[in-house]
Amino acid sequence: MFDDDALTAEEVAEMLRVSKNSVYRLAQSGELASYRVGRKLRFTLRDVEAYTRSGMRSKKGAQAAQSPSTPSRTAGARPLPADSSREGMREMPSAFSLDDREPFVIAGNDLSGDIIAHALAAAGLPVSRAYVGSYTALVNLYAKRANAALVHLYDQRANAYNVPSVQRIAPGMPVVVIRLLKRKQGFIVQAGNPKKLTTWGGLLREGVRLANRERGCGTRVLLDEKLLSLEARPEAIEGYDLECATGLEAATLVSKGCADVAIGVERLAKETPGLAFVPLQTEWLDIAVEKSRRSSPLVREIRKIAESDSFRSAIDAIEGCEAANTGAIVYES
Repeated sequence: MFDDDALTAEEVAEMLRVSKNSVYRLAQSGELASYRVGRKLRFTLRDVEAYTRSGMRSKKGAQAAQSPSTPSRTAGARPLPADSSREGMREMPSAFSLDDREPFVIAGNDLSGDIIAHALAAAGLPVSRAYVGSYTALVNLYAKRANAALVHLYDQRANAYNVPSVQRIAPGMPVVVIRLLKRKQGFIVQAGNPKKLTTWGGLLREGVRLANRERGCGTRVLLDEKLLSLEARPEAIEGYDLECATGLEAATLVSKGCADVAIGVERLAKETPGLAFVPLQTEWLDIAVEKSRRSSPLVREIRKIAESDSFRSAIDAIEGCEAANTGAIVYES
């Protein structure tokens, strides 16, 4: 169910909601990585993900890739596998508009959310994905604009992940928080780590340029919490105000020499040529799900998926991730 098989141009066109010719143009221009099997052009799901998540497509490239008869996709969306029931990236509802006719909305950026969404669709539950940072995902859960939120939010005072943030951002809301995975956050640097960055304090050294992440994402929250514990002024860091929409964008800036360091997960460093990873922080990624009459089957199915061997194998297959305590309830209100 979680295989990352070779994709045809037709399958990629369906994922991106563009014409097949647009897919060929993207491949020819190098914007979308591809390879050939004989005379056939093939793509990997990871490369399609990198294209949709790069956040660096030019306006011209976006117009070229857009079919005249197809609505534009929300920037930063990651496709689900072609055989899922998802009909494309949805925008967040403007206000409290979720009802029984709507698909369940899972908010958050992580790849594990796509795996869960794919499995939910296979189980017959309508599902949609909203690609936002962990903090923003929790806000939307509390505001009833999402039914579940992927979170990896560090709280310095409690020295804990996720539960303090759920209690603070969604006070009094009936939720269950289910553990998904463990991984490392750290510095993404050029190969050889020329600036010799090994501690959070190293970011404060003169001449160190940071490619920062956007406010609202878990990686940015981690950085700001660490700077607060150091009693450091963020503006002392060169590039602190340079916000990248995705981890891949930040890692790419480091690989091109436009920055010396980015904060991110190991997978980004391993997938981008010329980069190395300096682990600094063990973090937990969980999914917070609302408890309500309508969402009861959602909670039940997500727990079933998270406890399955196939899901744990899929998590262990992701670079730098570990299925540790996966499926356990870490908080319930």
